[in-house]
Amino acid sequence: MFIALLGLLSGSVEAAGDAANGAAVYAKRCSQCHGDDGEADGAAAGHSFPRPRKFAENSTYKIRRTPVGELPTDQDLFDIITRGLGGTSMPPFEVLPEQERWDVVAYIKSLSEDFVDPDYVSTAVPIPEVVAAESSSEASSPESVEAGSALFAENCAKCHGVKGRGDGEQWDTMEEKWTKTRMVPANLANPESYRGGAAAYDIFRTITAGVDGTPMPSHQENLTLEERWNLTHFVMSLHPEFKEFGDDRIVAKRAEAVPETGDEAAWAGVASSRFKLLPNIIEPPRNYWTTVEYVSAQAVYDSENIAIRLQWDDRMASEGTDAVGSYTDHDEEVHWDTEHPDQLALQFAVKKDLAVRPYFMMGDKKRGVNLWWWRSDTGSITEQNAKGFEKITTQAVENTQVSGDVTYEDGRYTLYLKRSLSTEDKVDVQFSEGDWVPVSFNIWNGDRGEVGQRRNLTTWYWLSLEPAVPSKAYMMPPLTFLLTFVVLGILVRSTRRRLGSTSE
Repeated sequence: MFIALLGLLSGSVEAAGDAANGAAVYAKRCSQCHGDDGEADGAAAGHSFPRPRKFAENSTYKIRRTPVGELPTDQDLFDIITRGLGGTSMPPFEVLPEQERWDVVAYIKSLSEDFVDPDYVSTAVPIPEVVAAESSSEASSPESVEAGSALFAENCAKCHGVKGRGDGEQWDTMEEKWTKTRMVPANLANPESYRGGAAAYDIFRTITAGVDGTPMPSHQENLTLEERWNLTHFVMSLHPEFKEFGDDRIVAKRAEAVPETGDEAAWAGVASSRFKLLPNIIEPPRNYWTTVEYVSAQAVYDSENIAIRLQWDDRMASEGTDAVGSYTDHDEEVHWDTEHPDQLALQFAVKKDLAVRPYFMMGDKKRGVNLWWWRSDTGSITEQNAKGFEKITTQAVENTQVSGDVTYEDGRYTLYLKRSLSTEDKVDVQFSEGDWVPVSFNIWNGDRGEVGQRRNLTTWYWLSLEPAVPSKAYMMPPLTFLLTFVVLGILVRSTRRRLGSTSE
């Protein structure tokens, strides 16, 4: 009894799992990627980046509470199965009954003899500081974040970049140790892609235990407990506030005048919406991994113009000029350092039909789309029209009314676009106060083999031009309150007089 209790406190107790049943669950849920025998050679393995974990004769796991080089605990494996791994093809399996998840843990362990080797098992004990952090995390403060900033610059920026966007000076030299495949450091501005989770405990655990098999080291020895919490709080400050539900529209508010640049100061206070991008797996040549994960958008309009500001992260500003190159469909190679330009196409539905929208893959033969298209090699912003990817036409220069500019800094593009609300061209999108306009995004990461149909994209969202609030709307509530107060005063006074005369 005492031994069991001691094991519980250390986090090393093994939950009961049926490996035989786990094998059946694994065959149905996991073998497509991890392979029938845990060799990471499933049918979908080639379409995954990073590659799926090899279980056969492998005891090295990235996300664990144990020290570097040690086996994970059963709880570590269970948590990965339950929560999935952000930024990878590994989904959460919390829909499975809890016992089935424990059964899969037992089966995975059966694929490596290390899990029954006393020398390995005896040292697979969670780090006490990590165990303690599960139930009690240090509170963040401005002072803690500031202290963490200095620690980040000294210990993390060479890989993760000054702003944590995965663009540090060493970002393109990294590889996974056991597969010898190239990898990239995490973009800390995207908490959804943190492999082990983005809660304070998760980040502290990663900083303390490191990520086995990658260049991410353990900082247990070189940083104090307080310093690791300071670093945790700084990392948490790098990403936007978590939202339970994603944005579904860009809200454009009316202003006296739209901003004339994309500078941060000019857009301060303007609401920003953030949208998840997905790879094109629909039309050939398909792409199976996302290289640009999110795009943020802001919009403002005045009596004549609309201005839109877009931001997205890219570890390298591509200088490539090959906008024609092509790839075979179902290409499983992870392409690096290719000579294509970075591009963004902001897509609008031309017809104002809220019930029926064009096909989001650049329109269809019945419903066209209007594209505001930027390319890094030429620096140009052009207007194009499409009724499908194979039917794209570029408007003449004299008909192009979209203007703007782009900047690139610390691994992030900022694209500023401006156009008049309405034009005389019937193939242009038209804007007016109160409109809900379908909008979507297409982004190409040029140095990662993206050109043509190989790109990151979204389905339709909305651009909402909110009507200006009439000045009387601000006056009416206080006037109504004042009038109500006066009427109530008169009623009270009248009632008192009546009661007074009655008592006499």
